[in-house]
Amino acid sequence: MDIDKCCDAVTGKFTPESREIVIGLDSYSEYSPSGTGAHVFGLGELPGDGKPIVRPIPGAKQIEIKAKGFYFTYSARHLSKTPASLMPRQTELNALCKHVLSITQSKRSLVISGNEEEKYRKLMAGDFSDYAGDLSRADLGLLNILARRLNNDMFKMDEAWIKSPLYRDKLERTDYRSATIMKAIKGEPVFTNEDEDVMEDDGIDEYVVEACSKDHEGWFPLGDVSLVGGSSGTGKTYWMMTLFEKVRRGADVWGHTAQARDYRVLMLDRGAKAMRRTLNRLGLPPEAKERVIRVTSAQQLAGPVAVLTETTEREPGAKAWFVEGLDLWLKEANKMSEVAQVLDELQRLATRRNVAIIASVGSAKEKTAEGRDSERYHGRDTLFGSVAWGRKSETIVLISKTDNDPLHDDCPRQYSVLVRNGKSEHFWMGFKDGELQIVERPRPKIGKGPPSKAGLLKLNVFAKFKRGERIRYSPDMGASPKTYYDWLKVAVAEGLIEHRDGTYWMPDSVRGSTT
Repeated sequence: MDIDKCCDAVTGKFTPESREIVIGLDSYSEYSPSGTGAHVFGLGELPGDGKPIVRPIPGAKQIEIKAKGFYFTYSARHLSKTPASLMPRQTELNALCKHVLSITQSKRSLVISGNEEEKYRKLMAGDFSDYAGDLSRADLGLLNILARRLNNDMFKMDEAWIKSPLYRDKLERTDYRSATIMKAIKGEPVFTNEDEDVMEDDGIDEYVVEACSKDHEGWFPLGDVSLVGGSSGTGKTYWMMTLFEKVRRGADVWGHTAQARDYRVLMLDRGAKAMRRTLNRLGLPPEAKERVIRVTSAQQLAGPVAVLTETTEREPGAKAWFVEGLDLWLKEANKMSEVAQVLDELQRLATRRNVAIIASVGSAKEKTAEGRDSERYHGRDTLFGSVAWGRKSETIVLISKTDNDPLHDDCPRQYSVLVRNGKSEHFWMGFKDGELQIVERPRPKIGKGPPSKAGLLKLNVFAKFKRGERIRYSPDMGASPKTYYDWLKVAVAEGLIEHRDGTYWMPDSVRGSTT
């Protein structure tokens, strides 16, 4: 059985009619890949001539009941309130088929209940009490009614929405309006009963890249939004596509394991020739180029949420999605309200589809005393623009150039992988034998100008102590005790040194982890 547009994987809520079907059949059930439908698998034979039953039903777009000779997508997002096995349910199946076939199909597309008419009247009178003051929910509630009244004419819906009492500054955002209108047209249900007993999946965490130890967390969880940050030219897209190719093959990912998963990459279209040059310059195999989806200027105007909603539905087999330059899609990438809204909508989409959405964003270039990009504090708040980028994302990877990398792409980069629930990972990567690999941390380079006190202190510490040695202050380091201890805190945050049991140590290996 496939029940379309009957639930929401984000909230775990079902329409009353679809919930009754799922609970009544009491066999293995799961969310569909879209996260807005449900599958029920059981053992039995279709009554009568055995032909499939496909009908619109109350509380869902439609239900499909099929037996041998057909196939359904299997998502494995098991609903925890249902059995984990296929159960014999002939009696229940017979009753359901009889009920579905008895539903009278209206020839008219517009049927407005008294309850809906009352909701519409209250909304147009400026009464949003049915939505507990949540204007976003009120927007969707009104648009669901308008979709039925106006036969899904998105232009008439948009015009009526703007003229309604719900008009406010937020409605000036075309990305929000288009995404919300598309959601209403597709018939995604609105659930207003906060006390309803929800049906959730089994709650198993999945990652694109698995954790390297029990103290670490995997990278890029499915069902969440993650980010890759760095200034222009640091190789964010190349690194991400290289990682994806390893994941696609189920190969080792720089010391981490990964389950084989397919992926797609959304790139803003720069024209056919420019796109070809970009992909050729990345030097990626044909299999990677085939997974790049060009986003046209017209599609970009619809906004990242609308584009990803469409593409993830069209490509259900891809479990990891990379959006190049998400900050370039937004009008004001430094405005918290706009960033937070987009990330929240992407989060809900990722949860419904059970996919990992990873986006690249820019970060400001940082200068050292020598005037070059360098190793700096790598925290969630270093991403360009609003602090919402870091606060509303899961895995964050920050890529930066080093003092030894003023111009050339083949010099090592510093990578900081920041996760929510585990140790961060800091390492350096460069090209060896034509392949991107983890390399030794490059030694600090002294520029032409005099280094700062902190820069000189760092040089002296790394010259004085070997890997694995405890770091102790001495006057010959060229800094006061206060400068020394201030620098230690920064160096620990950067992953340059380690802090253990109240003492400071040089790292034992290339990959240092903060504590």
